[in-house]
Amino acid sequence: MDSMEIDDNIYMKNLTMEGLISQDFQTRKQPSRCVTACLGLLCAALLAGNLGQIIYYETISRPVSADPTQANYSTLTQGDQLQSSCDALNAERKQLEARLSDLTKEKDQLQQSYSSSTTERDEFKATFNDLKNERDQLQASYNTLKQESDQLHTSYNEMQRNFEGLKTNQNNLTASNDQLQTNYSNLKREKDKLQILCITLITNRDLLQRNYSLLKKSKDQLERNYNTLSISKNHLETSYNSLWKDKEQLQSLYKNLRGEKEQLQTNYSSLAADRDQLEKKIDKVRGKPCQTGWRKFDISCYFVSAVKKNWTLGRQDCFTKGADLVVVDSRDEQGFINALLQSGQNAWIGLTDILQEGTWMWVDGTPVTTTYWQPGQPNSFSGNQDCGEIVPKSSGVGEWNDDGCFAEQIWICEK
Repeated sequence: MDSMEIDDNIYMKNLTMEGLISQDFQTRKQPSRCVTACLGLLCAALLAGNLGQIIYYETISRPVSADPTQANYSTLTQGDQLQSSCDALNAERKQLEARLSDLTKEKDQLQQSYSSSTTERDEFKATFNDLKNERDQLQASYNTLKQESDQLHTSYNEMQRNFEGLKTNQNNLTASNDQLQTNYSNLKREKDKLQILCITLITNRDLLQRNYSLLKKSKDQLERNYNTLSISKNHLETSYNSLWKDKEQLQSLYKNLRGEKEQLQTNYSSLAADRDQLEKKIDKVRGKPCQTGWRKFDISCYFVSAVKKNWTLGRQDCFTKGADLVVVDSRDEQGFINALLQSGQNAWIGLTDILQEGTWMWVDGTPVTTTYWQPGQPNSFSGNQDCGEIVPKSSGVGEWNDDGCFAEQIWICEK
């Protein structure tokens, strides 16, 4: 019993330290000691009652004395005393029995309370073990969450660095865009100046042409009057030589102006082409979405026709769509347009040597540097194959072939 009480006290102490129950629960075991003391007192009272009954029976059973009167009187006196004692003992016994009954009931109640407390203790102990296990699980979950939090923090820092890098790239692209816009504005102003200069030169050219015509008429008139004006021959010859020199100077000036005009026209065409390319690049850099039916790759949009036409008509169709036949700039682009076609479905591309046989150029004027010709191509069969086409392949990036520009097949536009 003592060892059990010690273990219970230790357990109650542990529960108290865990904050589950209070110290008042330990006092529930004290009534059991009171019941033990009361039962001891009741046994002592019953023993005293038994001793009183023994003395009573021994007194009655003693032999009668020689004097009957004295003996009867003594017997009656003793009997009255014993009766009184017996009544008192019986009353006390009844009280003790009632007290014993109450104590028994109290003991049973205490026993039930003890059993209930023991059950409650076991439940608290099980609950404590469950809470301890739950605490361990929560600790493990906390450690896991802490590791995940550290990983997320590391990922956040990495994303922050990437964001700063993207922001720097955006700033650089914005600065490049501003620079291109400035260059475009400068080129536009220069173009306007060149247009004004060109108009001025044309006006001067027309004036010189009229002057030249007048001089020529004067020369003819002088030639007709040469025979009739022999007196003024020397003067006319001098005038004629002077006019001839002026004419030669005017012709030289006219040739120079014409050369300058052609040079300006060439420069204007070059600037216009550069302007168009810059506008296309600006539109591509701004990332405009592709129209319906067009496919996106890198910064360009591609369109595969559904009908077949010759190379020239196919290119004109691209013009109507604000585009031109595709110009292949990289192996990735070659692989992309190869994937747009089905097997056996050749398509026109922006490749030609119409301007000079054997010198292949792209439609935007750039020379061909990287090629994907089929073996033995281009061969300009019968000397009449001046347009390039792509031959799709299931593996690789496809190949090129030269064909007659009059052949009808599908084409690929790029813008």
